[in-house]
Amino acid sequence: MHQLYYDPHFKFKSLINTIRSEPEGRNKNDELWKTRGREIAQDILEKIFPHPANSNSSTYIPPCTANDCPFTKGEVATVIHHLSKGKAPGPDGIDNIIIQQIFKKFPFLLMELFNTCLKLAKFPDPLKVGNIILFHKHGKSKTEASSYRSISLLPTIGQVLEKLLTQRLNFHLEKNNRLSNLQYGLREGRSTKMAITKLLDTIHKGKASGDHVLVLFIDIKGAFDNIQHSAISSYLDNSKCPTNIVNIFKNLLQNRKVILNTCEGPAIRDQKQGCPQGSCSGPALWNLVVNEILQENWPINTSIQAFADDFVLVSHAPTRVQLESQINDSIAKFSTWTSKNQLQISAEKTNYLLISKLVRGPTIRWQGERIKRAHAIKYLGIYIDEKMNWNTHLKAQSTRATHLYHNLLKIAGKSWGVPLIHRRTLYKTVTERVLAHGAVAWCLEPTVRIARKLSTIQRPFLLAISGAYRTTSTAALQVILGIPPLHLQLQREARGTALFRLRLPLSTNVSDTDPSEIEEKASGWSTHPSEHLSTTQISLDDGGNINTGLRIYTDGSKTERGVGAAFCVLTDVNITHRWSTRLSLRNTVFQAEILALLKAVEHAVSLPTQQLTILVDNQASINSAANPKSHNSIARKIFKLLHSHPHIRVSWIKAHAGYIGNEEADRLAKEAAETENFPETPLELPKSFIKTFLRQKMLATWQMAWDDGDTGRLIHNIIPKVSLHPINWARNEVLFFTGHGPFPSFLHRFNLAETSFYSCGEIGTPIHYATVCLLTTSYHMAPPSQQHQPIWFRRVANNSTSRRKIHNLLHFLQRETSLIRPDPN
Repeated sequence: MHQLYYDPHFKFKSLINTIRSEPEGRNKNDELWKTRGREIAQDILEKIFPHPANSNSSTYIPPCTANDCPFTKGEVATVIHHLSKGKAPGPDGIDNIIIQQIFKKFPFLLMELFNTCLKLAKFPDPLKVGNIILFHKHGKSKTEASSYRSISLLPTIGQVLEKLLTQRLNFHLEKNNRLSNLQYGLREGRSTKMAITKLLDTIHKGKASGDHVLVLFIDIKGAFDNIQHSAISSYLDNSKCPTNIVNIFKNLLQNRKVILNTCEGPAIRDQKQGCPQGSCSGPALWNLVVNEILQENWPINTSIQAFADDFVLVSHAPTRVQLESQINDSIAKFSTWTSKNQLQISAEKTNYLLISKLVRGPTIRWQGERIKRAHAIKYLGIYIDEKMNWNTHLKAQSTRATHLYHNLLKIAGKSWGVPLIHRRTLYKTVTERVLAHGAVAWCLEPTVRIARKLSTIQRPFLLAISGAYRTTSTAALQVILGIPPLHLQLQREARGTALFRLRLPLSTNVSDTDPSEIEEKASGWSTHPSEHLSTTQISLDDGGNINTGLRIYTDGSKTERGVGAAFCVLTDVNITHRWSTRLSLRNTVFQAEILALLKAVEHAVSLPTQQLTILVDNQASINSAANPKSHNSIARKIFKLLHSHPHIRVSWIKAHAGYIGNEEADRLAKEAAETENFPETPLELPKSFIKTFLRQKMLATWQMAWDDGDTGRLIHNIIPKVSLHPINWARNEVLFFTGHGPFPSFLHRFNLAETSFYSCGEIGTPIHYATVCLLTTSYHMAPPSQQHQPIWFRRVANNSTSRRKIHNLLHFLQRETSLIRPDPN
């Protein structure tokens, strides 16, 4: 079976030893595989892709809805352009690069194919065949077929067509409100953070009422592999989507096949249930089926939510008996839905939390099997425990951090390995990202206990990055490396998530900014997926040579006094119209540019229909306005106006190149920005402003803790102000300035040396070595007086030549260790 799957832990040597240990040796295994390879593969496919026990073919006749429009060139081009170049091809061997080149040379060839499929509502059978790759699930028995995860490599042409159809399906489902807001997964604009926050809010509301709260986490066995095609077809019929979209998806589910290659040839099996792992339409079809159970009417004080195929039921009641009744009624309703769709619940993986002081929990059964109570459950990467104190989650995070720390030590020792700056990058981009997951749930207002635990987690990484002695102050290492205390960093990110993603206000002592005042990220489709601007409407080539006809020049400007936006209209060489406005100093120059473009387009729409060009010196605003899925709400307005008025062209122009219109627009924008009583246009606050505010808030808190701290005072003298930028000291410099290094005074302080005196007879302090020691004269600098030692340390730390001497001095001391401790004899 080793030839059929990929195992990252597979040891070739152990395989050879296993073969040699068998009576007939290697030849027997080769012969067995050659003669029974296809039979074994067929057996695997039968177990991984079973056929439904009974087929509930629906006789429902859907209402006649209008057909969807054909695919457009812009629509197909966008999908093909975003194909990943590193993806493995399907059975036909045609990869994404080939498809992109074919479309580049013969665009109408693929468009004709896709539109014919849409017109006939037929998905070609050869494009439904998936090449199966098996991945072994770590920790599972290799002798069982269920221990392997199957990935389908589908034909690239079929994947492009499927993506085109899926985005059409999602558009119509969202437009017709056919998807429940309680599904937080597999949908654009939704995330794990939203799901976790919703769950915690529901729990807290139940606790606030004084009730016992029960949280039931439901696990469905192989949800995507076992979803029934008949159920999908039935839900498609009721989706109110265009007829041709419904019919082609129903056709997509028919005659699907999977193949598993062997030495004897491919083993082939029909796939009569489930969605292929790797299919882009699977998530959309799953959401369609799940929508029914999420819209059910649940018992009183009971609610449900889902993230993909992870379901959570939350119920609260004043008594155990009532709570038990409510949750069992809910289970019965959920069980009816699973039976209808031939899905199975994994009773051993379905558990519940009881957030209550009840000694005895309610008795919960699922089809006769008792559901176990857990003290903590992992949900979307977050451990939620029955005490809601995050102890379990912090322990799990500590374990993960320890594993990452040991991996770092494999490539970074105290005096060898990757450079310190790269170690810091690894920490910021890997470790910190892992630890920050779900911080909005548990680190928005971290307690002292959480702050101490996070400091304990962070400390080994600070030591590994800096190479400092393990007795060095954590606070000092944080300032040297430009790495804030972990609880402050996670709190900052949690606050940003609360404002940007969850649209939740922060406490007034942090910020009085209401989320409604902040620019919201737009998601989904602003228009039908087929609607794209024509290639002649947008140009990123320099339009400075356009000097005839009606032209509108736009510009945005930001100075220390304000932000301004403006446009002017030129007919030949005469300026016939001017417009400008002032924005808040908190707005960005991009907001000014995009606003100026919107006003220019609105003005162009009001003019008599004629060919005109809007010239913009900011390519970012042009690209944003040309994107139908732009996250900027102003850009979406521009797109709709341009799409409905194809005679309006937008072209880039080089800034400050002497073009009359561009210079005039720039003058108007700067004039508006610097004139305090100029009429102002209110705009939402940009994300960048809020991020800067939260960063400054974190730095202020860190600075206060650094000033009031008791440790790291030597470093505080040298670096009194905290910063997010590292000081870039080498390890030897860190040892010298912290005082924690190969110095007798330090070693004696921690009982690592019998005396604090050096071989020369003086106390072995860092400044002694650098200024007066008879054995280190080659590295001496002018000695300071006692009262000027703090100033001396600051000057040496800020002088690169002096730091080089320090570096060489420490290298000498580490090499000549016999000089550090005097001979006891």
